[in-house]
Amino acid sequence: MTMSITLCTLFEGHYHFGVAGLANSLAAAGYEGTLWIGHRGPLPDWIRTHPRFDGETTLQVTPALKLCTIALDPPVSLNYCKADLIREILEEREPDAEACAYVDPDIVVTCPWPQMAEWFTADGLALVEESDGDLPADAPKRRQWADYFAPRGLVPLEARHRYFNSGFVAVPRSQLAFVKTWARVCGIVAAECGRAPRQRKAGVPGSLFHSTDEDALNFALMLCAVRVDAHGPEAMGFAPNGRHLSHAVGAHKPWQGRHLRRALRGTPPFAANTWYFRFVGGPLTPFARHVVLRRRASLALAGLIGRMGVIGRAGRVG
Repeated sequence: MTMSITLCTLFEGHYHFGVAGLANSLAAAGYEGTLWIGHRGPLPDWIRTHPRFDGETTLQVTPALKLCTIALDPPVSLNYCKADLIREILEEREPDAEACAYVDPDIVVTCPWPQMAEWFTADGLALVEESDGDLPADAPKRRQWADYFAPRGLVPLEARHRYFNSGFVAVPRSQLAFVKTWARVCGIVAAECGRAPRQRKAGVPGSLFHSTDEDALNFALMLCAVRVDAHGPEAMGFAPNGRHLSHAVGAHKPWQGRHLRRALRGTPPFAANTWYFRFVGGPLTPFARHVVLRRRASLALAGLIGRMGVIGRAGRVG
């Protein structure tokens, strides 16, 4: 029997362009259900002026896919709000859902939805390893986390060996206790590091908390005896042969364009850029048609320049 799965994401500022790509990819994949959108600031025009927007919170994208918006204004980065959003949806907004998955707005789904749904289970968390996902149980960073949280009453129960990305976290209803623990850890980390509403990173890579929301997720996993159903970094496009998701990590996002300029300066586009522009044509249209066509052409030329650069460098080495 297929699980009843609902989805959520968070955005502010220009990340609304990513939400449109995510929603379009879900429609193309065949997802049937709701994408809950927590947002800070006004809704974009492509939602507010859509003929199927109810004028308040709901946009019926297709007969099968609905967007529901939730206005937020926390004093910290929205990255610390993922666990709270999942809890609110499962406990208050969609109490019949058997699972809720958080998906970052710079992700698109690249496989048919039934292949994604196979990943979800009734008692395990669905997660993706980071590109460098090795963090042994006896790593100094894990010991430092344990020392920091011990005076706050949080003592690890589980030996974890892998480090997971927080861009996709799927939680069955049976693991709501984990979500609440994760939210508590996020609150503590935010109090320590989250002084700017748009802050994500803190300090330097060797700091106690650097990728703050991911560090919070990974320490929460040490506190809970919950099974993890994990895929490797390929599941987000961080390594070859992935088939589930494409995650446009990094400061420059695909919807910001300038692909050709960046290629000429030595930074060719990543595969995530191509995946994103496969989905911006509809059913939601955050860009005018001529903008989509121009950026797709720019992206194709930038990719060609990138391949020529690789060939040229290989020739010089030879």
